[in-house]
Amino acid sequence: MDLVVQLAELLQAPLTGGGRNMPNQHPLAGGGSIAKADVILGLQVDDLWGTLNSFRDQQERSTEPIADPSAFVISISTSGLYLKSNYQDFQRYAEVNLDIAADAEATLPSLIEACRRLITPDRRRALDDRGKQIAAANARSLAKARGDARYGWDASPITTARVAAEMYDAIKDTDWALVGNGGGRLWNLDKYYRSFSRDGAAAVGSSLPIAIGAALAHRKHGRLCVAFQNDGDLMYAPGALWTAAHHRIPLLLVMHNNRAYHQEMMHIQRMANRRERGITNAQIGTAITDPDIDFATLARSMGWYGEGPITDPKDLGPALKRAVARVQKGEPALVDVTTQPR
Repeated sequence: MDLVVQLAELLQAPLTGGGRNMPNQHPLAGGGSIAKADVILGLQVDDLWGTLNSFRDQQERSTEPIADPSAFVISISTSGLYLKSNYQDFQRYAEVNLDIAADAEATLPSLIEACRRLITPDRRRALDDRGKQIAAANARSLAKARGDARYGWDASPITTARVAAEMYDAIKDTDWALVGNGGGRLWNLDKYYRSFSRDGAAAVGSSLPIAIGAALAHRKHGRLCVAFQNDGDLMYAPGALWTAAHHRIPLLLVMHNNRAYHQEMMHIQRMANRRERGITNAQIGTAITDPDIDFATLARSMGWYGEGPITDPKDLGPALKRAVARVQKGEPALVDVTTQPR
């Protein structure tokens, strides 16, 4: 992370993938446009083609480039040394102008020094001007994210934005690590271990086992591990709760209990509308109701500290702080929150 920050600041260039490679609230984190870039540098990007292209239509599976075709694309990666097929790990082979088979982290000191030697005073001024524009755009984006988070603040079911904000407020003064989905733009991911890559290939049911495994890895460092857990995902492998309790793995799990597989439900609604079939049956096989699941009780039955389901947003902050206190004592804790779908 430190080396990537050095390179970005030297070039005053925007960097995507912040949070694991660069602090997500750094003035140069994001903010740029791949479509407008004249040079694109990929540092150990496993799916570079997916980064430079997008699907225009999910049904036709046709694609369109995000990057300018005239952009000079450089890849520094070890991927080409071990890939033996064109599926599973990435979408397609990417066409690049310069493919360097090397370890990105080990290469960065030499790359930084080479760039530093080539930057003239006039070029330095131009780069600094660009950096100021990127920083200003990022500041506006952060301010907008703060404003957006306030919408529906007191609504019930509770907004996912409020859940994230209240969770961050409860842990921000600790040495924390996010070991699952969630967080968002307003969480200050200022250390490399604050976050990690998400599960790939949809991987429904993997979030809880991954979070518990990561929490185990962090335990020897004394970090407070937290994760946002989707209700449908947990129902695939709820026995992992017992594993965490049995092995004394401290972890704070915050449930997004929206009582449905909403990603699937909304896709079914979208497709039914497109085919003019109505959406009255979209809940079949996607809703998790009748009965509603009490995840706090489920967690307690597995040896966790459990609280909820919480429906009043005013009760959320105090409940999270009580759960944090239990995790800091070495226990796993789950707070069940009735939330909006998104």
